[in-house]
Amino acid sequence: MSELAISIAVNVGLGIALLGILRWKRVGDTARLAGAPEAIELFARQFPAAAGEATLADDGQSALLELNSDGCIGLLQRHGRRWNARMLAAGEVSSAELKDASTIKLKFDDFAWPHTQIRIGDADVRLRWLQRLQALRARHA
Repeated sequence: MSELAISIAVNVGLGIALLGILRWKRVGDTARLAGAPEAIELFARQFPAAAGEATLADDGQSALLELNSDGCIGLLQRHGRRWNARMLAAGEVSSAELKDASTIKLKFDDFAWPHTQIRIGDADVRLRWLQRLQALRARHA
């Protein structure tokens, strides 16, 4: 009988430990971009030659970068606990449209990163980015 009690106690202890680890792993990610210079710095970690100006999304978890080379657009986005950077060239955007009044929804020709949404509150800035992103699509069609 005591062997059964020990087995049950060990399993209960392991269950509690695993629940604690699961809870710790599910804690929300609070990392946000502090400003355009930080976005450019993070983007440059993956593309060292890249330089330009960044527009941050309202949530601080993504940014669009107007790069000074080849007409490409830079995209920086938080996925999980990592910052992912991507260069968008002609033909890589399959659609760019407004999801709602302040959100640009992008779809890519890439199964690994199929779509993204970027919320930009300033209407003029949002329209300018939407037109640039749609121009990448137009060249692909």
